Amino acid sequence: MLAKYKAAFSRPGATAFTAAGFLFRFSMAVYPIALVLIISGRTGQYGFAGVVSGAYVIGGALGNPVAGTLVDRLGQHRVLPPFLIAHVSVTAVMAVLIAGRAPLWTLPLPAALMGLTLINVGALTRARWSYLWPGDAPERSTAYSLESSLDELIFVLGPLSATILATHSPAVVTLCAAVALVAAGSVWLTGLRATEPPVTVHEPGEARSFALRHRGMLLITMVMVFMGAVFGSAEVVMVAFCGQHGNRASAGWVLACFAGGSGLAGLLYGARHWKTPLLRRFVLSAVAFGVLPFLYFAAGSIPALAVCTAIVGLGIAPTLIGGFGLVDSIVPARSLTEGLTWIGTGLSVGYGFGAALVGSIADAHGAHRAFIVPVGCAVAAAGFALLLSARLNSSDAELREPVPVG
Repeated sequence: MLAKYKAAFSRPGATAFTAAGFLFRFSMAVYPIALVLIISGRTGQYGFAGVVSGAYVIGGALGNPVAGTLVDRLGQHRVLPPFLIAHVSVTAVMAVLIAGRAPLWTLPLPAALMGLTLINVGALTRARWSYLWPGDAPERSTAYSLESSLDELIFVLGPLSATILATHSPAVVTLCAAVALVAAGSVWLTGLRATEPPVTVHEPGEARSFALRHRGMLLITMVMVFMGAVFGSAEVVMVAFCGQHGNRASAGWVLACFAGGSGLAGLLYGARHWKTPLLRRFVLSAVAFGVLPFLYFAAGSIPALAVCTAIVGLGIAPTLIGGFGLVDSIVPARSLTEGLTWIGTGLSVGYGFGAALVGSIADAHGAHRAFIVPVGCAVAAAGFALLLSARLNSSDAELREPVPVG
């Protein structure tokens, strides 16, 4: 296992940009759960907390494709600094509003702007991996698996950190810690020019190839929308479940089990070179992801919920790794960053709607019944993966053929 990961890091600069990306995106796991904990701690209700968290994630869904397109046209080092300045500014406004106990209706807009100005750094680091390992190099697949496992490690450590900070310190401290990590990772990554993919110069009159115009991209994005809805709704329900069972502080480590199961699956996935076609692997993992959340209905206590959550997590990373691999095969290099951001955009859109929808159900009917939302969304994700299988052929020639949607 270690030999394959060591080979992926054999290119100069790989360790540096991976570390910078890790710092940057740690905040992605802190912000949503921190907002839920901060708002629910003030109001005692989860409905509006889910709305604020959902506004943040939907803002990211709107901003990510724009940022990805700008990166493809201008380069990472030109786009990162202005987005960082904007993000620090709106997060400071959010911190002031929360610290001053401003009316709740003032919070969704700055939350959305926080998401809008936070670049999806996972797309940037994956684009760098694609540049370091071009073509069909197996090291690139291993690197993508590592990226997904790092995402899950962040979603183990992030909720734990956010829970500790949000429940034992002023709300401003949590937001300041997250934005400091964003700033450090952004500045570091901006300076790593050697591994930055070059900008493709378009010939005069050449049509711009937007990622969603390529065959299968819309269906992949829909799979991610419903996966994101599982994440967003399950996260809010888990916080509500722990609160309704008298131990709200347990939400952090329960959420960590979610990411822990996924991270383990991602590491094992990346430790071997697969002979099964990529599309088939993606569909199989998506179907497994669609079935596993039914385990939530068996959870009657916080420890049982943690066990079910870890098992459900096993289906996440393989599906995401397969999704990134398919995008890499479908979208040409000149639009790759934008293409990769559509995975994050789909996840963000789904997360926002899932978090906003499920809070009121948990308040009105209890957390256990509210698990119907993540279960239903998981089934929908599997359904769109099966539609994708019918749409695409697994050969490289078919996957790389750009076909306009509609």
